Amino acid sequence: MTENIKVGIYGYTAYSTSKFGLKGLAEALQQEVIGENIHVSLIFPSDTETPGFAEENKRRPRVTSIIASSSGAMKADEVAKIALNGIKSGNFTVPCNFEGFLLSIATAGLSPQRSFLMAFVEVIAAGILRVAGLCFQWNWGRLFVWVPKGGSLNFSVGPFFSTFNFLRKNWRVQGLDH
Repeated sequence: MTENIKVGIYGYTAYSTSKFGLKGLAEALQQEVIGENIHVSLIFPSDTETPGFAEENKRRPRVTSIIASSSGAMKADEVAKIALNGIKSGNFTVPCNFEGFLLSIATAGLSPQRSFLMAFVEVIAAGILRVAGLCFQWNWGRLFVWVPKGGSLNFSVGPFFSTFNFLRKNWRVQGLDH
C-alpha cells in the first residue's frame, strides 16, 4: 500500500511530502487548462521492480518494508501500460492496482472526476474506506515502540494512534529503524 501520493508512510517523509505537493499542483493545473480541453493525469504506482527500487530496499527502514509488503511490487512494463491507458482515457487519477484504486477513492477530496459513476462510488465508499484506513493506521501504529529520551520506559502505541505522536519532540522511534 505504498502509493505515496495518497498516504504518508513511515520512512517516506520527504517522498510523501513531494507527492502530496504534486497532487495539489495537478489539481490547480487541471482547473487552469480544462478550458483548452487538456486533461492532467496523476500516476503514482506502488513499488515498481526497477534497479532503483532494488537499491532502495537495501536501505529503507524495516517498518517501511513491513508496511509496503502488503501490496507487493509491480513490473515496470505493467505500470507503463496502465499509465498510458489512464492518460489516453483522460483520468485525473490513474491507480495501478486494487490498493491504489481504493486509496484513490479514499483520498479523492476535491480532485476532479470525469465519470459520474466514479464520483458516485467515491461519495458512497468514502466513509467505509475511512474506517478501513483507521484500522490500517492502528495496525501500523502497533509496529512502533516509543521510548522517552534518556529513559527506559517502553510502551506500545494504543488503538487511537495519531500522527501527533510523530511530532512530539521528547520522543523518538526505537528498535525497528534498520
